[in-house]
Amino acid sequence: MKIFVFTNLFAEDSYIGGAEIQAYLLARHLASKNHQVNYIIWDGRGNIKEKQVENFKVDYLGKSDKGLIKHAINFYKICKLKSPDLCFIRNFRYLFILSFVCKILKIPAVYNTTHIDNCQPYPKKIKFSINLKHTLGSAMNAWYHYLSLRALKSVNVITINQTQAKILGQKYKIPATPIYNSMDDSYPQNKPAIKENIVIWAANLKARKQPELFINLANDLKNTNYKFLMIGYLQNNTKFYQDLINQTQASNPNFKYLGGMPAEEVNKLLAKSKIFVNTCLPEGFGNNFIQAWFNECPTITLDFDPDDIIKNHKIGYHSGSYEQLVKDTRFLIENPSTTEEMSQRARLYALENHLPQKNMVKYEKFFEALIKK
Repeated sequence: MKIFVFTNLFAEDSYIGGAEIQAYLLARHLASKNHQVNYIIWDGRGNIKEKQVENFKVDYLGKSDKGLIKHAINFYKICKLKSPDLCFIRNFRYLFILSFVCKILKIPAVYNTTHIDNCQPYPKKIKFSINLKHTLGSAMNAWYHYLSLRALKSVNVITINQTQAKILGQKYKIPATPIYNSMDDSYPQNKPAIKENIVIWAANLKARKQPELFINLANDLKNTNYKFLMIGYLQNNTKFYQDLINQTQASNPNFKYLGGMPAEEVNKLLAKSKIFVNTCLPEGFGNNFIQAWFNECPTITLDFDPDDIIKNHKIGYHSGSYEQLVKDTRFLIENPSTTEEMSQRARLYALENHLPQKNMVKYEKFFEALIKK
């Protein structure tokens, strides 16, 4: 097969988002099976137009300031030139224009959801301002969302969990196939002789991840014998978060912010940790969940448990409130036997459901069936 894999950015530099990691894993897997893969990036960096990454090529459509029409034309040109058998898209914002190009060229298009917002009307309100540019930008975001939501009816849809597939089917009559996210398992080589007393939080620092709640947790449990480690790149509200981090590190010796790290380094720290805490607002299926489970870390999540996996498989707690989050974390700290039992179940669940070797084969079969139609 000749496959285009599309995301807004590539998993490089200081930006490593969940959608980019999943698309990278897919590109790497398909290329390893001797499929011809081109990874297409919307937002180009510098003057680079194409480069080789491992066993596949990366093509950049252009710099972000070139505008929608210019990028769409470049996408049309590269599709026309290389004639892919299928285009896999993992970016909702530009789905409407990419799927339109694919329709013109009669290329099967597959969209993979990244967030619960992909399955519902625009979740934000248009922000009206005396600054006309800001008002137009807000209105444009809402318009793009509406067009991409409509475009789901004209593409083949894969969802990152079963809940999203049900929403699309019941609400919009859009058929969708759920395939869970995957992550590489590096625990065997990172596994320590004895885990350390560490509670860990790992995500990019931005408002919807609610990192301030983990900092509050570290302060509320500062008198335990556990360290509270925070990992992630600062992405928005940077001054607020940096000031809060600095103040907390100065007053709480058991709290430490380690900055952003590649997934491999995060895995090394998770391998040493006993508990993983997630404070993110509902999204889809965080890669950090999967990393924690592979590394035998029971998960305490505040607001979101994808498909009730944590609850049903007894690999942590879905707290539902900050007060309960504190209680659940304290309980696991004070009950090591329960923590150990959950850690073993977490890894067994991850091995069964989130290995790339298993899930990427599902993508491959899905693509082959579409191409044969």
